[in-house]
Amino acid sequence: MDEFGTVLGCIDGRSQRKVADYLHTSFGVRNLDTITTAGAVRHLADDTEQSRTLLANLAISVDKHGSRQIAVVAHHDCAGNTVPATTQKTQISRAMGRIRDLYPSAEVIGMWLDAHLIVERIGR
Repeated sequence: MDEFGTVLGCIDGRSQRKVADYLHTSFGVRNLDTITTAGAVRHLADDTEQSRTLLANLAISVDKHGSRQIAVVAHHDCAGNTVPATTQKTQISRAMGRIRDLYPSAEVIGMWLDAHLIVERIGR
């Protein structure tokens, strides 16, 4: 069992426990570094001031905590990213590509949570 995994996602508390439970099982990690901002995937998909902050925090998780599993998470009814689900799923995929370029040895997964907090894995 690895010690740390990392979540990059929204601040919305409705999804936090579901994401943590899913990733503890999926990643088999003891601890999750949780890096959040409103509508995180919107920023991670593009180069914004906020994305630079998110990625700086990710670097700490990877470099200092040894995280090798990274999840990019978005959810239904996001107040910080009020675009359709299809757009958010595209943003998740773009963000995953960006993170894979930065950390090619990491396992990077995408997660979309619907209105019932059911997890859909995005990309592979």
